[in-house]
Amino acid sequence: MILTLLLALGLLAVGTVLLLLGADWFLDGASDLARVLGVSPLVLGVVLAGLEPEEMLTAAIASARGAPTLAVGNVVGTNVTIVTVALGLSALIFPMVIDRGVRRQALIATLVSIVPIALLFLGIVTQLEGVLLLVVFVGYTIFLFRTDREAVRRMVELEADDDENDDDQKPQTARPRLEWKSGLLTIGGLAAMAAGGPAIVEGALRFAQVVGLSQGAVGATIVSLGTGAEMIALGVSAARKKQSDILVGGILGSFAYNLLVTLGLAATIHSIPVDPRVTFIALPVMVVVHLVLLALIWSGKISRVIGGFLIVTYAVYLIAVVLD
Repeated sequence: MILTLLLALGLLAVGTVLLLLGADWFLDGASDLARVLGVSPLVLGVVLAGLEPEEMLTAAIASARGAPTLAVGNVVGTNVTIVTVALGLSALIFPMVIDRGVRRQALIATLVSIVPIALLFLGIVTQLEGVLLLVVFVGYTIFLFRTDREAVRRMVELEADDDENDDDQKPQTARPRLEWKSGLLTIGGLAAMAAGGPAIVEGALRFAQVVGLSQGAVGATIVSLGTGAEMIALGVSAARKKQSDILVGGILGSFAYNLLVTLGLAATIHSIPVDPRVTFIALPVMVVVHLVLLALIWSGKISRVIGGFLIVTYAVYLIAVVLD
């Protein structure tokens, strides 16, 4: 029993580390390759802010392994984690001031999240509905590109300014990063995630069997905390650098991405029944914390008191899911 538990925890730890390292390498490599290929700064920013390969891969593997409730628990739990823990820790370190421009992004992310949330409350997400969620995400992305003309102009100007500053400060002999290094980072990141995904799913399944928790409860707590660790780290970094808008925008993008792409891909592989424990506890908590996030965005600031409240909310959520 003890050996099995230690093995499960070891797999969870190794899987989480591989997922985080793999995602970091992949995004760094993809970023460099995008610059080499001449991809616009806006495209690069959207990919780096919204792409959450570790959540998507974990949920897809869980679904393929015949553990769909683990997949949906991971989706819902990760969304709760990134709003409460990432935002809460950031506000505790340094009170946050949120630009009014984030409101529009918040509304769009909320509107596209309505469909997957409704499907989850209905108790099952079929394969056809999974495909629908992926289609909604494509439409959501296209809509953002076509309606954010001003953002395109601003980012292009910033990129031009950065290039001019770099030309003034760097010697003429400086060379751009070699493409093969970018390729190695991208491939290495994919390989690490490919290894980490099965490890974390296998560890979660073994842990659920040992301690007697449901797959949905494990996905909504332990797995989601591991896959949400990257956003938590971003929250701490954003607080130190006083870049709250980047964190809030990343949370909004990840929230919608998890519900549309992560859930959609998992459901496309295998129809997903929703664990009643997730429906009665984790899912309502996810909706409530998102509404709280909207209210905070509209108020324009997040104090240390609110940050502490969000952390306490996550602690209560963990206890409720585990003891249910």
